[in-house]
Amino acid sequence: MIVTKKDLREYLSCDAKNFPLENEWWGKRVMNHLFSNPISDQKYIWKYIYTLRHVEYHFNNKGIYHILMSLYYRWLLREYSYKTGFQIPPNTCGKGLTIWHWGPIINSKCKLGENCTLYPMVLIGHKSTCSPAPVLGDNVFVGAGSKIIGDIRIGNNVVIGQNVTIVKNIPDKTIIVNPSARLIN
Repeated sequence: MIVTKKDLREYLSCDAKNFPLENEWWGKRVMNHLFSNPISDQKYIWKYIYTLRHVEYHFNNKGIYHILMSLYYRWLLREYSYKTGFQIPPNTCGKGLTIWHWGPIINSKCKLGENCTLYPMVLIGHKSTCSPAPVLGDNVFVGAGSKIIGDIRIGNNVVIGQNVTIVKNIPDKTIIVNPSARLIN
């Protein structure tokens, strides 16, 4: 949880490792934005994560300054959410969050560990309104289109492939490609 400025800097530093072009000096960033392929455009994803971390910092502190800044950053987060398709509530993701493409949706009751990687169209949520949500460990990779649903725990160092639906606990150091594979004649 981000409470101090030191925590904020630490989280942003860990998050920035996978967005190196967005953390260069301003001249290199401008050149990257002007001459890069639109498919590799990571600036809005980085802006979303950067704003999310500031929302968490101001939300977790008290005082009129933090209330006002929290309102401003929440408004900014909503704007980036419309642009990127992300729905990630504050205080759900550990440091080192990496999002490669637009579109993950995470429920506010979920908890993601450190160094999680999310690909597009990922859904992490609960089965019904009052039920608990998933908890993901550290170093979890979630492939495109995967769904993690229910009161489950995903262990540390887990790789979840594309278009996988998970409704059961997954132990540490596991690779899941298709847990419900069936032969259809």
